[in-house]
Amino acid sequence: MEKPAKVKDKPPRDEARGVRFDVAAWGLVLAAGCRAVEIFLEAQSMAGAVGQAVLVEWGSSRLGVAWSDPSKPTTGAAIARRAAAGAAVGLAVAGIVFATLAATHAATLGPAVSQVEASVLVLGFATAGIHAWRDELLLHGITLRALGGSVPALGRVVACGVTSAGAALGRSDATARTVFVALLLGMLFGALWIRDGGAWQPWAAHATFRWTIGTLLSGGLVHAQIADDTWGGGSGWLAGTAAVVALVPVSVGALVWTARRMSPRSAGVG
Repeated sequence: MEKPAKVKDKPPRDEARGVRFDVAAWGLVLAAGCRAVEIFLEAQSMAGAVGQAVLVEWGSSRLGVAWSDPSKPTTGAAIARRAAAGAAVGLAVAGIVFATLAATHAATLGPAVSQVEASVLVLGFATAGIHAWRDELLLHGITLRALGGSVPALGRVVACGVTSAGAALGRSDATARTVFVALLLGMLFGALWIRDGGAWQPWAAHATFRWTIGTLLSGGLVHAQIADDTWGGGSGWLAGTAAVVALVPVSVGALVWTARRMSPRSAGVG
C-alpha cells in the first residue's frame, strides 16, 4: 500500500507576499525621524545618537526585525557566543584595514599612549555600539525584513550594501571612496545578518570594527597619522583608496560565502 504523499508546509506569509513595500516605507519614515533627532540634538551628539537608536529599536521591533530568530530557542550563552563571533570578525576586518594602510605607508603609527585611560576606551565602545545599533537595525535589519524570502540571499546582502552606501551619500563629507567603503562594509554586515539570523553578530562586528579604528587606533592605545593624499584619505581610516583595497577582498569573500552556503530561498530575517 502506497504511503500518502507528505503535504509540504506552506511558505511563510512574508515570502508568499513578496517584497514588503510597507516595511520599506516605514524604514524611510524612521530614517527621516533619525535625521530630525540629529538636527534637534545637534549640539549633543551622544544624546542624539541614543535618541536615534531608541527610535530605530522601537520602530524596527514593530516591523518584525528581531535580534534573534523568534522561531528558534535561544539562551544568554548562545547570544554571547554569537556576539563574540561577530566581535572577532570586526576585529579581524579592522586589522586588515590597519595592516593595509600601515604596509603601504598610508598610515604612520606614533608612539603608544603613555597611560591608557579606561574611561576613553569605555566611552569609545559605547559610542561605537550605539551607532552600530542604530545603523544595523535601520540600514540592514529593515532592508532584510522588507525583502523577506522573496529575494535570494545574495541579492539581500547586496541590498544591505546599497542602503549603507545611500546613507553615506547623504553625509556632508561624502566622497566616492567613502561611499564605496560603506557599500563594501554594508555587504559584509548583511552577510552576517544572513548567517546569524538576527542582529547580534552583525552588531558586534560593526561595533568592534568602529571601536578599533575610531578609538584604539586613533588615540586610545596608539596615535596614527593618516597620509593626506588620495591613497590614505587624510580625514580618517576609511577615507582613502587604501581602505577600498583592503575591504574589497573581505566583501567579495562575504558574497562568495553567501552564494555557496545559503540556499536561494533561505528564510528572511526577523
